[in-house]
Amino acid sequence: MENYKKILISAALIISSVLTSELPGQITVKLPRSTPETEGVTSQGIIDFLNAVDTASRVELHSFMFLRHGKVIAEGWWDPFGPDNKHLLYSASKTFAATGIGLAVSEKKLKLTDKVFSFFPYSQPDTLSDYMKEMTVQNLLTMSAGQDPEPRSMGAGGDWINTFLSTEPVHKPGTVFMYNNMATFMLSAIVQQVTAQTLFDYLLLRIFQPLGIRGIDWDLNPQGINLGMIGLRLRSEDLAKFGQLLLQQGVWNKKQLIPKEWVKEATSFKIESKGGSPQLSKDKNDWTQGYCYQMWRGRNNTVRLDGMAGQFVVLIPDKDAIVVLTANARDTQDELNLVHNYLIPAIKSNTSLPANQGLYNELQKRQSSLSLKTPVSKTTKSEFEKRISGKEFSLEENNYQIQSVYFAFNSDGCSFGLKRDNQISVFKAGQGSWKITKSASTSLLSPSRNPSSKSIDANYSSPQTSFIAAASYAWTDSATLEITTRFVEESLGPQTIAFRFSEFNGGVRITIEQSTSGGQARGPAGAAPRVQLRGSMVEIK
Repeated sequence: MENYKKILISAALIISSVLTSELPGQITVKLPRSTPETEGVTSQGIIDFLNAVDTASRVELHSFMFLRHGKVIAEGWWDPFGPDNKHLLYSASKTFAATGIGLAVSEKKLKLTDKVFSFFPYSQPDTLSDYMKEMTVQNLLTMSAGQDPEPRSMGAGGDWINTFLSTEPVHKPGTVFMYNNMATFMLSAIVQQVTAQTLFDYLLLRIFQPLGIRGIDWDLNPQGINLGMIGLRLRSEDLAKFGQLLLQQGVWNKKQLIPKEWVKEATSFKIESKGGSPQLSKDKNDWTQGYCYQMWRGRNNTVRLDGMAGQFVVLIPDKDAIVVLTANARDTQDELNLVHNYLIPAIKSNTSLPANQGLYNELQKRQSSLSLKTPVSKTTKSEFEKRISGKEFSLEENNYQIQSVYFAFNSDGCSFGLKRDNQISVFKAGQGSWKITKSASTSLLSPSRNPSSKSIDANYSSPQTSFIAAASYAWTDSATLEITTRFVEESLGPQTIAFRFSEFNGGVRITIEQSTSGGQARGPAGAAPRVQLRGSMVEIK
C-alpha cells in the first residue's frame, strides 16, 4: 500500500506543476479571435447548433471551431477534451499526405503522371500486372488505383510496398473510385523515396512550423515510413490553421507555403465518389458529391478533410468560413448535417451585423460549460466505500495479470490504483465530473501502439506507456462502483470498469466487468465488447 501512497503524492505534484506551467507542445501561435456578429454571423445560429448537438444521440462531439474571414468566432471543447490535447485524426491525415505530394511536385521531385512502380525498384514482385504498370501517382491521389479489395494484413515485419505492388488491380487505374488506405500509404512512401525524409519531417519545415504547430506526432510502419492514411495527431487549432491555409490558397503570413495552383487542383472535383448511407438520396449524402486529392466534396459547395468517427475540417469557400469538428460519432452524416443545418445558415453577411451582447454572452456561457456525460450515481455512497477506502486488496490469479487494486475516497473524489505485471497506475476520478491524470500507464485494456499488430489500422510507432487519462466514477447501486476512463489523446471512446462488491466468507468478493469501445467509434447499435473477471479480494495488511 505504501507504493500506492507514493504514486498518489507524485501524481499530485505532477498535476500541480502542469497547471502552473506551460504545457509541452502548447500552441504558441494562435489564430486571431473575433465575435460572430463582427464577422457577419449570428450568435443565435451557433447556440442553435450547440442545442442540436445536445439532442443528437448518435453524435458525440469532442471539439468544434468556427472560423469566418480567418478569425475564430466560436470554439468549444467537451470536457475532458481540451484545447491543448491532440486528437486522433484517422483518415483526415490523408490530406497532409496529399500536400506532401503537391510540395514535392512543385519542387520537381516527381510528376503526377509518374508510374507508382517506378519509385520502388527494390520492392517489386517478380511480375507486375499490366494495370499495375499503368498506375500513376494521380491514381493514388484520387482513390482510383483499381484494387478491389484494397491490400490488407501488411504484417509487422513485411514489405508493405511489395505487398501493394503485388496486389493486382481489377479495374483500369483512373476509372473507378474505390477507397484505398494503402494507396495513401504509398503516397507517403513516394514522398520519402524522392526526398530522403519521412513525410512528417518533409512537412515539418514547410507546413507545421510556419503554422506554429508544435508537439505533434505521426505513426510509422515497421519500415520507418509514416502511415500517411492515418496516425497523425493534431489539436483542433492545428486543424483550423491548416484549413485556413487551404482556404487562403496556400498563403500564410504573406508567404506561399503551398502553390496556389496545387490548392486549386487538390480541392476540385476529380472523380465520382461513393459512400455514406445507401438509403440517402445524392442531394443529402456528403459522400456522393465527388472526390478530390485525398479530400471529399460536400453539399453547399464544401470541401473537407474527413476522418473516421467524424474528424472533419469543412472548408466553405463561398462563405469564407471553416468548421473544425473532432468527435466519436456513430453517424457522421448526422454530424455534417449539424454544419449544413445550423452553422452555414448562421452566416448572414460579408460585413458586420449589429452587436447583440446578450446573445453573445449566452454563447460564451454555453461554450465554456460543454462536457461529455459522466456516470450517474443512483446512490451518493455505499457501505462498501468506507470498508475499501485506503486499502490495497490482492486479487486471485486472472487472465489480466492484475495483482492488486486500491481505492481511496475523499471529498475530492476517488483514487483508483491497479497493479499489473508489477507496475502500478493510479487514476483520479471525480464524482459527476472528470478528473485528469497526466501519467496514467495502465488499465485493463489501455490504449496500445502495438508494433506486432497485423491490422493496417494499427498504430506502428514505438509502444507508449504513459497517457493522459480523464476519469469519473459513480455508485450505480449500493454494491456497484463504476469508473469510466477516457484516454483523451489516444482513443475516441470511453472505457468503463464496473466493480461489483459482495460479501464472501467474512470478506469481500469483487466482480470486475469492463465495457470498452476499443478506443474507436462504436458500432451501429452502440454496442461494446464486455469482459469479466472474478476473484476474491484479500486486504493487504
